[in-house]
Amino acid sequence: MPIEQIERIEVLRGPSSSLYGSDAIGGVIQVFTRNGSSGQPAPSLYAAIGQYGTAITSVGYGGTQGDTRFQLQAGRETTRGFSEIKASKPGLFDTYNPDRDGYRQTNFGLKVSQKISPDLELGGNYLYSDGVKYSDNANCDASYTTCTTNYGNKDLQTIHSGAVNLIWQASQRWKSSIRLGRSQDNSESREFDPVTQVTTIPKYKTTQDQLVLQNDIALDVGQLMVSLESRDVSVDSTKTFDVSSQNSKSLVLGYQASLERHLVQASARRDDIQNIGNRTTGSLGYGYRLSPGLVMRGSVGTAFHAPSFNDLYWPFDPVNFYKGNPALKPESSTNRELGLQFENNKTRAGITVYQNRVKDLIAYYSDPITYIGTMNNIGAADIKGATLHYARRIDHWKLSAAYDFLSAKDRTTGHFLARRVPRSATFDLERADGPLKTGVRLQAFDSRFNDSSNTQSLPGYSLLALRSSYAINQAWQVNAQINNLMNKDYIVIRSTLSPYNDYSTAGRSLYVGVRYAPK
Repeated sequence: MPIEQIERIEVLRGPSSSLYGSDAIGGVIQVFTRNGSSGQPAPSLYAAIGQYGTAITSVGYGGTQGDTRFQLQAGRETTRGFSEIKASKPGLFDTYNPDRDGYRQTNFGLKVSQKISPDLELGGNYLYSDGVKYSDNANCDASYTTCTTNYGNKDLQTIHSGAVNLIWQASQRWKSSIRLGRSQDNSESREFDPVTQVTTIPKYKTTQDQLVLQNDIALDVGQLMVSLESRDVSVDSTKTFDVSSQNSKSLVLGYQASLERHLVQASARRDDIQNIGNRTTGSLGYGYRLSPGLVMRGSVGTAFHAPSFNDLYWPFDPVNFYKGNPALKPESSTNRELGLQFENNKTRAGITVYQNRVKDLIAYYSDPITYIGTMNNIGAADIKGATLHYARRIDHWKLSAAYDFLSAKDRTTGHFLARRVPRSATFDLERADGPLKTGVRLQAFDSRFNDSSNTQSLPGYSLLALRSSYAINQAWQVNAQINNLMNKDYIVIRSTLSPYNDYSTAGRSLYVGVRYAPK
């Protein structure tokens, strides 16, 4: 989603399947798109240029007119990029191509709400995104004895997503809402045979329809939520899928209350997913206010994650050496968590420790003989760790820091799970002097393993970034940012296919922009 379409992002850590369903076994990242401001309709503009031939433009118009609130946003982002693969390595399936692998994307968004009466509101939103991304791949013939990277592989994607919703405040204690949405993802890629010189263009159209009915009821003590959900997913492709549609239905119950020093939260969810079966999950959390601003909390819950349509049924992809696994089982987990949180008008700090035991964990596996990748179940995995965070405002200064410790292991082999960073830290410092703001951010990541057998270690790294913005007046602002200030050469991902090419990362990058947003 284009960043100019985003109003804010909220992160809910920890398994949340009992509220949000199968995809929330590890937590939820909620992205809220922009609403029109409460003031008179006004235009907005953002433009930026930077490293690797990057150019970003976005224009918007929104606000409130009578009982109507709306926001229109349109934009385009392009970059020449850099080679997706860092360097060539000897081997038949070497994917290095020295060309630039950039991308371009055009987007449009609309969000509107209309007060029909004091108790009734009708709203809707629509998002359009159209893009193309270039990549490096080993393009092979049917026998996989002749391969070439001298071909411009690219992926094209067009997304349409829309929804309408109706909110009814039936009484002071009861609010009901209904939401009907549809999204459609049209994708195509390129497959090239270096012997026959024939290019094949596989196409995929994935359509998802969703209906959600939710009731929020204020009780004498606490708040009750009851929700019914239905989702239908279908795939239409030039490739053959063994199964091309799936339906799921869900019932969700939630309760939360605050009584003097006591905080209670409970939820339960029942999912019925076609070809997978029924799953029931639940969670119970309790918090106690030790003093003003200081809360001790604990929770226990169960969660599950159903394999995606692509995990199960994706037909063999000769470019990426990947195919689905229809024998996959859903993941299931039990999570326990303890935390201590402090917050006042200047300081926010906390610590959370957790333990999550996952059964049938879904993880990527590459066959050592055929090199074909697929998703497999790991019998059981233990994931435990701790998160510490601290933030404080002191006069013109704003400081924040966070540290994460993670131990994620396969219980059967004792190996660490692939690509899980065991230790990471972030430090951020910002100073505001009137219209001028300057900031610095340091991020550090420990070494981790790229594969499940723990034979490929990826080194740790740290990144330093600087940023600055200046408000010319209440409407105009200029900003600049330098990422990877020290020009570190680092690796985040290595290919799982021999000869194990390293994927490139951006070097020192400067971006400057201007924003117009009257207040």
